[in-house]
Amino acid sequence: MQSVSREAPCPGDDQMNAEPIAAEITPQSGQAKAAALALQRLGFRVLHIGPTISVEGPETLWQSVFDVSFKIQSKDILRDMPGGETTYRKAITDDMAIPADLQPLISDVAFVEPPELY
Repeated sequence: MQSVSREAPCPGDDQMNAEPIAAEITPQSGQAKAAALALQRLGFRVLHIGPTISVEGPETLWQSVFDVSFKIQSKDILRDMPGGETTYRKAITDDMAIPADLQPLISDVAFVEPPELY
């Protein structure tokens, strides 16, 4: 079964929009703690600080801070298994931008997607 992308809302979207969106933030060299603090002050929840910073936040926060949008995406996570499909919000990063005040602290943002299990 192939993944299907939908732009239109589907039942349950309101609940999905309430769930936080996770990402891994790559800090500039030596700036992990300062980047985590800046993200926290903006309203993101910092989950872990290491080589990358694990954060999560509501869709509206990602949109307002990083100018990123999201679409509903379906994905097979358990191939050839009944019920092995999940729906999630996929980041559309074509126009995403790291704000100028965060550029000295952050070099990249990678959004977390559900894994595919074989």
